Amino acid sequence: MTVPRDLILERLALNVDGLIESFRRVAAQMLSSEVVSPFRSTGSSGHASPFVKALFPEIKAAATLERSLNTALGWGWDKIVADIARATHGNGSVGYYVDGTVSANAANLINDVVTSYTSGTGHPVPKTTAELGAILAGAGVPGARETVHEKDDAFYLDSNGLENHVEIKTPKPNYDQMRAAKRRILRIHAVRHPTEVAAFVGMPYNPNGRFGQYAWPTTPIFLDTTRDLLVGEQFWNHVGNSADTYDELLDCFYEISRTRRGDLGILLDEL
Repeated sequence: MTVPRDLILERLALNVDGLIESFRRVAAQMLSSEVVSPFRSTGSSGHASPFVKALFPEIKAAATLERSLNTALGWGWDKIVADIARATHGNGSVGYYVDGTVSANAANLINDVVTSYTSGTGHPVPKTTAELGAILAGAGVPGARETVHEKDDAFYLDSNGLENHVEIKTPKPNYDQMRAAKRRILRIHAVRHPTEVAAFVGMPYNPNGRFGQYAWPTTPIFLDTTRDLLVGEQFWNHVGNSADTYDELLDCFYEISRTRRGDLGILLDEL
């Protein structure tokens, strides 16, 4: 089992406690917030997180509810990634910084690559392997240098010694978020060169469902989806190095739903 079940259950239980307390403190304010309306709406549940659905199986969670509850519950996806990495690979941390310098030429080329994705009609599509071929060729050349200070949401060395630099994003990012994410990926590769690394965006779930293809339109404009992105089941199974990690994690949410049904029901009653 790659998921440290007791640790995850404890973490989720604390999140539920925090959510209940926050609702009690600001109940009046919540009544007019976006957290409330989706419970009463007829919106499609197809956009909601499977983790929210596991906790609230009796409601149809619309997209706005998913966003609000993920924020309010403060899942701490970065911490859960680190928990699973430590259980699987023996190490894992959050808030890890990648520091160093790269040549000014490489830094400028990275900026040019990322800008080119939205440079008008006929702009290039992301091809990270080819891009890195050009960038890394000049990453260590003498001359002017630029400082790199990039933050990982989670970091771990896998069982083969490969560095995994993870940035966690919601499945519906905007242009600026994806532009910054791709720039970060290329800069981490450049500053760690010649060490081979995996630097990618991890999304905890696929809003189109477990078997539907992830298709949020802004993401492929900036990310090479074959190298820069892992979504949902693929993401969790990668971290846990097992085809069962996603199911094990989801089962933790079902367990909290079963054992905290009364407490979770309070949230619906108060709404």
